Amino acid sequence: MSGTITLIGKTWANTRPLKVTTRPVTEEDADGLAKLFFASYDDQSVVGSQAEALEIIHKVFNGDFGALIESASPVVVDGSGRLVAAALVLDSRVGNDVPDAPYIFELFTAASRRREGFAEQLLRIAIDELYRLGHEEVALRIAEDNSPALALYLTLDFKRWIPEDDSEL
Repeated sequence: MSGTITLIGKTWANTRPLKVTTRPVTEEDADGLAKLFFASYDDQSVVGSQAEALEIIHKVFNGDFGALIESASPVVVDGSGRLVAAALVLDSRVGNDVPDAPYIFELFTAASRRREGFAEQLLRIAIDELYRLGHEEVALRIAEDNSPALALYLTLDFKRWIPEDDSEL
């Protein structure tokens, strides 16, 4: 299993046309989010079961990791009413080793719907909403070997974040 890296980027007003219809996440989405969350990972290194995914999603809505910013947490729903992509954004992430900024807790797309641009569109919506809410930065953590995600974040001008008091490196 690889390590993780923390990235941080500036928020900005989105000027590109959006190609996907979204709506803000609601607590009623919990079951659909859990199914999507569990199914979005090829291995079980993130969540071991759908029940564990549901437990994590409930903790997100309960604020255990930081307060969820629903307006900055868009979801994509298909014609059958199933969630196919989602971004969950917190006002900040609980913990000492993360920037003091809004935090993209999770961004996932159904495996059958990848390569349709949902992740970039969801990020643009989330970043734009955070900008409108007055936030200047947004952070996230990804697996260091997740090349597609890293490439996406770099195209949106995210940079690696290293804590200022990290003098032990």
